Amino acid sequence: MVVKIAAEPQPKAAMKRTLLLLLPVIAFAAGTSDQATRKSKEEMLGELWQASLSAETNGDSDVALAKAAEYLKAGGDAYLATMRAAWIQYGKKNYDEAARHYVNAMRLQGIALSPRLGLLTIAEDKHDVAGAAKAGDLVLVLEPTNYRALMAVAWGAFQAKDYHKAGARYHCVMAEYPEDMDALSGAAWSAYYTGQKMEAKGLFRRLISLNPSYPYARQGLAAAQY
Repeated sequence: MVVKIAAEPQPKAAMKRTLLLLLPVIAFAAGTSDQATRKSKEEMLGELWQASLSAETNGDSDVALAKAAEYLKAGGDAYLATMRAAWIQYGKKNYDEAARHYVNAMRLQGIALSPRLGLLTIAEDKHDVAGAAKAGDLVLVLEPTNYRALMAVAWGAFQAKDYHKAGARYHCVMAEYPEDMDALSGAAWSAYYTGQKMEAKGLFRRLISLNPSYPYARQGLAAAQY
C-alpha cells in the first residue's frame, strides 16, 4: 500500500492566511484606539473651562480670561463665557468691564438672576448708592423678596428723600425678617419724614426694646413724640 503524506503548507502561504484572518481584528483595534484618543467637543470645552478656573485660583487672571475666550470660540455657551469674563474682571476690580459683561449676560439670558446680582455687587463695592438701588430694582423684578436688593433700593430711596418708597421697601424686609433692626430703623425714620409720627413712635420703641444703644433710636423717638 502506498501512503500519501499531505504536504505541509508553505510558511509564506500560512502567514498570508493568518494576516487575512487578523485584518478585521487589527482594524477594530485601531478604530478603538483612535476613538480613545479623540476627545469629544464637550470634553475639550470642559478642559478649557477647568483651565480658566485653575488659572484664576493661581492668581493668573489674564490666562483665566484667555481660556474663557477660547471656551467661547470653541463653541461654548455664550452666557456662561460672558459671566465668567464678568467675574474675572470683577476680581481684577475692572468694574466697568465687569459691568459691561454682566449687562451682556442679561441680554443673553433675560431671566437670569446672577448678572443682576453681579451689577448690585459692583455698585456696593463702589459705594454707589444710586447704582445699587438701580441694580436692586433689576433684581426685584425677578425676586421680589431678595434681602440685599430690598435694602439697597430702600437706602437709595431714603438718600434720594423718597421716603414713601423707602418705607415700603423697609416694610417688605420687615415682613420677611421682623428681627432686622436696620430695616426697622429705616422704616421708623421713613415714617417720621412722611409725617406718620404715631407709626414712627411705635417703630422707634420697638427698636429700642431690641437694642437701646441702636444709633439715633432715642433721638428718633424723642422727635416723633414732639
